[in-house]
Amino acid sequence: MRAKEYLEINRKKICHYELVKKSIYDLYPLRTDKHQTEEYFNRYLFADIRYRIHLQNNKSETEFREEEDEINRSIANLIRLKILNAIYRDETFIYAYNIIIEEETQNDYPILMSYKIKEENYSTPFRIELECKKYKEDYPKTNLADYLLDDDNLEFYNHRKFEILKDEEWWLNAFNMSYELFDRARVLASDPFKTQYMVKNIYFNDKQLEKTVVDIFQNLLVNYTYDLTDVQNKKLGMLSDKIYEYGDERFMKIDDAYLKNIEKLDLRELNWVKATRLFNYEIIYLWANHTGFNQEQKLNVIDLIQKRYNTERQKHPEIFIHDLGRFFTSLREFVKFNYVSERNEGYATKIKLNKQELEELKKNIIQKEIEIEKLKTELAKITESVTIKSNKIELLTKKHRSETDQLRKKINDLIQENTSKGMTMPQQVLAFYYLFNELGITFNNSDKTQWARFINAFTGKNYQNIRTELNIDFDSHKTQKNLRIIKDIFSELFPRIEHQIINDSKE
Repeated sequence: MRAKEYLEINRKKICHYELVKKSIYDLYPLRTDKHQTEEYFNRYLFADIRYRIHLQNNKSETEFREEEDEINRSIANLIRLKILNAIYRDETFIYAYNIIIEEETQNDYPILMSYKIKEENYSTPFRIELECKKYKEDYPKTNLADYLLDDDNLEFYNHRKFEILKDEEWWLNAFNMSYELFDRARVLASDPFKTQYMVKNIYFNDKQLEKTVVDIFQNLLVNYTYDLTDVQNKKLGMLSDKIYEYGDERFMKIDDAYLKNIEKLDLRELNWVKATRLFNYEIIYLWANHTGFNQEQKLNVIDLIQKRYNTERQKHPEIFIHDLGRFFTSLREFVKFNYVSERNEGYATKIKLNKQELEELKKNIIQKEIEIEKLKTELAKITESVTIKSNKIELLTKKHRSETDQLRKKINDLIQENTSKGMTMPQQVLAFYYLFNELGITFNNSDKTQWARFINAFTGKNYQNIRTELNIDFDSHKTQKNLRIIKDIFSELFPRIEHQIINDSKE
C-alpha cells in the first residue's frame, strides 16, 4: 500500500497526523536520493538524538536549541515510528525506512524486532524509480513518448489520435493532468462516491481537454492493479462505475425536484452543494441562465453559488481542486450581455439602448479588445521563450544521451561487481574499533568525535548514528552477536585481533 493511501485511511488513528503527513510528503521528492533523505532527517526529525548527544558532550548545563520547523524532541521518536508505519509497505521509501530502523533498533524496541533493514546498492535508485512507475507516480513528463512506452497509454493514444487532431504538446499536457488527477483521486478513493466529483467536475475552460483527461483517467483506473488490497480494488471499481457517468445528459442537468418549484425556491436557503452536484460548472451555468429567473435573480444565483463554493473549497481543498473564479467572472459577463441583447432583440422599433448604456457597452468592448491584444502579445513572448528553451533541451538531450548510456553501463558493471551486501553500520563501527586499537588509537588517547568523523567520511554512514554507536556496550546481546559476525574477517590478516574478539565475546 502506498504511504499516501495509508495516511488517508488511518488519519483518525495517527497521533500528530499533520506532522506525520507533512514529513512524508516532504520526503516524496527525495526518495531516490539517499543523501538528501539523510539531510532531511538530520534537519527535522532527529532533535531527540541531537539532544542526547548534547547532554553526553556537555558536562555543564548549556542551552539546547531546536532548529526552525524541527520536530520537537519530546515527540520526534514517536513521529519517526508513525512515519515508519506509513512507509513500511511502500518500497519507494527504502532510504527513509532504513534510516529509521538503524536508529530505532539501537533503542531495543521490542515492537521493531520483526523489522529488517532493506538491501541498498547501486541499483536502489533505479528500483525506486521502477516502483514509482508501477504506482503511476512517474509524472510530470516532458516527452509524450515516455508516456506511450506504457502499452495501455499507447493503445489509448492510437485509438484517439485521429479523432482528436492535436499536437504532441497538447497530448503531453493531457497525460500530465490525468496522471496528477489519478494520483490525487486514489488517495481519497476510500470514499468513491465523494471522490467521483473530483474527476467529474474538472474545469480547464476547454471541453475537449476536459473530456480527454477524464477518458485517460478512466483508462488508467480500469488497468491499474498494482499493490492493492481487496477493499481498495473494490472501491476503485466503484469509482470507475461512477466516472462512466461523466457527460451523461441525465447527470448534466438541474434535478427535477428543483425544476418543479423553481419560481418558489428561496435561493438564499438552497443547498448549492447538492443543487450543483458539488459545483459542476455546467450545472452552475444552467442555474445562472434558467428562463425562470430575471437578470437580478440570475446574478444573485451566481453570487450565492460562488460564496458557497469558496467556503467549501477552503474546508475541502483536496476535493475542489480547480479554481472556478475565472468561470464565475465570465458567467456574470455572459448574463449581463445576454440581458442587453434580449432587451434589443425583436424590439428594435420599440426599445433601444439609451446613450449612456450604448457608450458603456462600447467601452467594455474596447477594453476587452485591449486585454485580448495584450494576452496575444504575452502569449507570443511565452511561445518564443518556450521554443528557445525546447531547442536548448533538445540539443542538451542529444549531447548527453551517449554519456548517459555510458554511465548506465558503468553503473550496471559496478552493480555486478558489488553483489555482496556487506556489514551493517554497527558491525563496521566494531571493526574500526579493533583496527584502531591495534594501531594504538583508543578512547583513552583520542576523542570519539574524531572517530565518528573518520568513519563517516570512510563509510558514508550517518554521523550522529556512528557517534551514538561508539558508546559500545560489550555486554549487550546485539554487540555480542555482531562480534561473532565480524571476528572471521580478521582471521587471515589480523589473527591477533580475531583472538582479542574471541576473548571479548561470551561464546
